[in-house]
Amino acid sequence: MLAACVACPQRIAVLLGVSLNASRKDSMAYGSRIRRERSLRRRRVLWRSAFPLLIALGLFGLGYSAYQSGTMLAQARVSQLTRRIDDLSGQLAKSHSDNELLQSSLTGAEHAIQDAKSRYEADVPKGELADLVRIARDRLAQGVPTSRLAEVLRDASGKRACETRVIRKRFEIQTGKRTADDTAALLDGLVQVTAATANAAADPARSAVVTLDQAWSSEPVKLTGLPAHQDIIINNLTLHLVVEASPLSGYAVATLSTCGKS
Repeated sequence: MLAACVACPQRIAVLLGVSLNASRKDSMAYGSRIRRERSLRRRRVLWRSAFPLLIALGLFGLGYSAYQSGTMLAQARVSQLTRRIDDLSGQLAKSHSDNELLQSSLTGAEHAIQDAKSRYEADVPKGELADLVRIARDRLAQGVPTSRLAEVLRDASGKRACETRVIRKRFEIQTGKRTADDTAALLDGLVQVTAATANAAADPARSAVVTLDQAWSSEPVKLTGLPAHQDIIINNLTLHLVVEASPLSGYAVATLSTCGKS
């Protein structure tokens, strides 16, 4: 019993050591579990805090990427538009140059046309001068020598020559067919006068048509009614023709005189 009592402290000590070891192990396990829980809570808190930041960073990255892409597209578009503006500026400058060239050509053409009109007006005869040129051409076509026409023009004067000379011839008024006496030939046949009526009963003073054929004129002169008056100019001499009814019925008288009109 004493031996058992002697061994009791050792057992108690062993038991106490075992108990202390178990308590220490339990205490360590509990501390480890607490630390794990705290670490887990810290990780959860950190994750909860970092998750919005990660989302914000992701969104920022996407936005920045979109911004960079938009900036690059805008720069490319600006470059394209700049090149287009340069091309259009060059075309506009060329258009201005072409327009100035065309305007210069137009001005030159207008001046040339104006010069041509001036030369035409100066060189081409008009009015009485054109009539004179036409008559000269007709005479040349009929075989009149150029020297003869030049002589007539040189001898022409503004003052009429006047000589007392009268030529008078009687001729038959035509009422149908031509007859041998229906023409009055004056100045050796250079001037021929005829007259005609619709019928013999017509009044020649109203209805007679007098035809004057001049050798130097391609167109005859026609006068209506009796008496009929016509001036004939030959060189610088003016002759006055009067065709009037003859006292003899059915006839007319042609009278040619110099300076018949003043």
